[in-house]
Amino acid sequence: MIAEIKGKVSSTGSNLNNRLEDELTGNVFGNLRYMSFNKGLKLILMQGIYPTILSKVIDTIDVDDWSHLIKFWPYDKEGELDALIKFENAIIGIEVKYFSGISSEDDVSNYLDAEEKTILEAKIKSNNQLARESRIISRSGKSEHKILLFVADSEDCRKVYKNVKSRDIIEDNVELAYISWQNILLGLENLNISNVYEKVIVSDLKNLLRKKKFKKFKDFKTEINVEVNDKWYDFGVIKRDTISFDIKKIVVGNLYYEFI
Repeated sequence: MIAEIKGKVSSTGSNLNNRLEDELTGNVFGNLRYMSFNKGLKLILMQGIYPTILSKVIDTIDVDDWSHLIKFWPYDKEGELDALIKFENAIIGIEVKYFSGISSEDDVSNYLDAEEKTILEAKIKSNNQLARESRIISRSGKSEHKILLFVADSEDCRKVYKNVKSRDIIEDNVELAYISWQNILLGLENLNISNVYEKVIVSDLKNLLRKKKFKKFKDFKTEINVEVNDKWYDFGVIKRDTISFDIKKIVVGNLYYEFI
């Protein structure tokens, strides 16, 4: 709904396939703003944000009604964040990805050793999408903490974060962070909500992210009672018939097989 209101999706839905990220942004963050920040998004971020040290910053944010604090797709000459939240002591810019990658990539890197830094002090501005958005956040207010939060599939989060951090292209006063869709779903599942209306919101969001295949693997379910330590594990006798495949093909090495 918020995506259509803001003109990201046409009234007929004809451009919806090209706007899946905008739709996902509106559906998730647009609905979370109807809930108390302290009871909703705050707890989700504290559980799933990386680097985890930033959970301490999120914990300092104490607010219930925050619908007036979030702006969707605010215009800036350098680009467009998917959402920008301005709290009293922190500014959080959000960049959402679903299938697509980072736009406007280049090979700019400001990674220098100590000797080089004395020669070249100013950062070279990168056209990388996250680099540009960090500059938007950098000049968007005087809050103590400024965070650029990247939201994507877990594997994409790790790859993009590692690449961007290694190149030192984010503004010095902005902290790059990420939270995966899988961890957002896990955070939603861990919320303890009593309000009947908020329960509906959380239920709908969980079903949406499950439908989009963001269910996170947790663990193997076993009934083995064993003390786990950092040296070794004894799971007793392994039953050879626990997993079996009824196939008539001869399995040959160096080939791939799919058992359905």
